[in-house]
Amino acid sequence: MPEKRNKFRKINFRVFTIILVITALTSIMLKLNKDFSFKVKVPIAFNNLPKDKLLKEYTADKINVTGVASGYDYLKYRFYDQYFEIDLSKVKRKDSTLYYYDFDPENDRLNGSLSNSILKAYQPDTLFVVMDTNYEKKVRVRSQVELTYSPGYGSLKGLEIKPDSVLVRGPKSSIDTLKAVYTLPERFKDIKGSLNDSIRLTTRTAIKQLEIEPRYVKYSLNVAKFTEGALTVPLQLINVPAQVTAKIFPKRVKLIFNVNFKNYDRLKPSDFKVVCDFNKIDSTSTTLTPEIVQSPSYVRDLRLAEKTVQYLLVK
Repeated sequence: MPEKRNKFRKINFRVFTIILVITALTSIMLKLNKDFSFKVKVPIAFNNLPKDKLLKEYTADKINVTGVASGYDYLKYRFYDQYFEIDLSKVKRKDSTLYYYDFDPENDRLNGSLSNSILKAYQPDTLFVVMDTNYEKKVRVRSQVELTYSPGYGSLKGLEIKPDSVLVRGPKSSIDTLKAVYTLPERFKDIKGSLNDSIRLTTRTAIKQLEIEPRYVKYSLNVAKFTEGALTVPLQLINVPAQVTAKIFPKRVKLIFNVNFKNYDRLKPSDFKVVCDFNKIDSTSTTLTPEIVQSPSYVRDLRLAEKTVQYLLVK
């Protein structure tokens, strides 16, 4: 007998639970059929940005919206993305770069589950956006790569960067005065062999919405073993006044340079030209400064052992 009572009680509890659940669901469904007043904060989405413009700034990225929606729609809002879309091709112009959009509860619509809702008000009621001209130009590439060679090693051409100019795009107000872009800083020490790689480009100061094309450039460095050499070459006089004779002491000067081994035996004094220009004479001095005006392309660190020479004018 007690077993039948317990079984009966369990059945009654199950029936009561089912009735309670059905009643609760019915109540919820009835409430969802009603309209609810809501106040939500939704993100702003921009579209149709003109091709010649860049969106730089805007006064808000979210907007508070007050309105009325069905319970079903409001419930879906809690589970799905909601946003307000602004067509940038239709915003009104205030000045050269400042534009604005006036929210209109009667004509505007939200996207997402609240698209059929009745909108009452927006806060803020006006959105301001800054759009600048999308400008492009070509600028030089400047290296920030530091090189230190091992003793006896060097490069004739130094570090070569290709391409040496790139295209930049961005806000006209920001890049109008931009003259160059730079490689990222890099340092190589004790170099004995050639280098060949790519490196990223940047600007000295950050520029929003800047595009650099290409973003990476290639660099190369041909390295060879060098030795120091010296030659004595005749000193030539130019622009000597016609009515005088000039004499200089010494008549030959010593050149010191570095050259790679394979070209060392090719060098001869006639490969160089050192002159003294009498158009650059200082009337208060009895010395002239020799100038190297010709030298082979395969020598580096070229210098004169004598900084000045003596001269004498004979009429």
